[in-house]
Amino acid sequence: MAELRDGVVIKERFELLAHVGTGGFGSVFRGKDRMLDREVAIKRLTSTQLGGKRDEVLDEARKIAGLTHPNVVSVFDVIDYEHELLIVMEFLHGGTLQDRLRELSRKGAWIDALDSFALLRGILSGLQAAHSAGVGPIVHRDLKPLNIMFERRGTPKLTDFGLAAIGNVAAIETRNPGKWEHEGPFGYKSPEQLRGAAIDARSDLFNVGLIAYLLFGASHPFTDPRFLFDYKEMVLEPYRALPPISLGSASAGIADFLGHLLATEPKDRFASASEALAELDDIEGICRDDLLERVLGLCDFLKGTATQQIVLTLREIAEGICLCKRSGFYVQGTLLYEKSGADFSQLSPALRESLENDYGFCRRRAGQEVEAD
Repeated sequence: MAELRDGVVIKERFELLAHVGTGGFGSVFRGKDRMLDREVAIKRLTSTQLGGKRDEVLDEARKIAGLTHPNVVSVFDVIDYEHELLIVMEFLHGGTLQDRLRELSRKGAWIDALDSFALLRGILSGLQAAHSAGVGPIVHRDLKPLNIMFERRGTPKLTDFGLAAIGNVAAIETRNPGKWEHEGPFGYKSPEQLRGAAIDARSDLFNVGLIAYLLFGASHPFTDPRFLFDYKEMVLEPYRALPPISLGSASAGIADFLGHLLATEPKDRFASASEALAELDDIEGICRDDLLERVLGLCDFLKGTATQQIVLTLREIAEGICLCKRSGFYVQGTLLYEKSGADFSQLSPALRESLENDYGFCRRRAGQEVEAD
């Protein structure tokens, strides 16, 4: 086994700076690409992952490394180093979705609907790129909150393609169907993974459904008070109706969306990530219409023409200013920014930049309207 420790330089280019962590599929180090002077993550694959098929794993890893998309972690190199395989990737500073949700939960808070829509759009966009890759459909097979990470500006990226397969995965040959499972994360396997049945890209969509329900419902959909966690039983047997999620006028739409993603049979799910994206956009549009109505009500309160104050989150106010810009309510957008009392410094850098642009646009247009009067 190659000795990997702080200070080691691989191939006279990649310097190991610190050990970040160890998971089921390898150890990860923070490193530096001396040639391009950039921070990188260096992952050593375990012998378990290689499974005696070193050359096949190396070839497949290099094919997956060719996948380029804003919502997929960038792989810079796959190195055969002292009889071990190392994957050199971009280093993501924003942590995992699991970390983010855990921290919110500890504070008694949760991710809001607008951020959930943005996050799911990123996940589905990344999956669509993977499923339509030139080398053949790349099926992730390990999609869970721990494998969704964020870069500095908050963009979500799919990571850890350690279980990924190029093309469909054949069923496990056995005389006892349903007794053997495919590899996958506990609590995030699709029904076909649990049964050992054939797997294709629609298995990833089931995982998106689990994540989507977690985001909108603040809980995993398959839990039961009789058990601490009996995911396999709840998925393989005809399961009860999922608890409804309240999303205003979009409640029926989100229920239908989740129902398609979480269908037991792959044929009953969306046919592709892009099809799921189109449905998600429709639901988000309904939510935005609801939000614009609430935003205008808050503006009336701020102007003193309404007696009932409407409470909006910081994210909703920021998005409300964007909606005012798009809908021509420039005075209202300016009022929200200047009089709502919101501390916009708490927003991510990307959202803050977008907000400042929207506010600037509203302010200029509002000024022109005043001059015209």
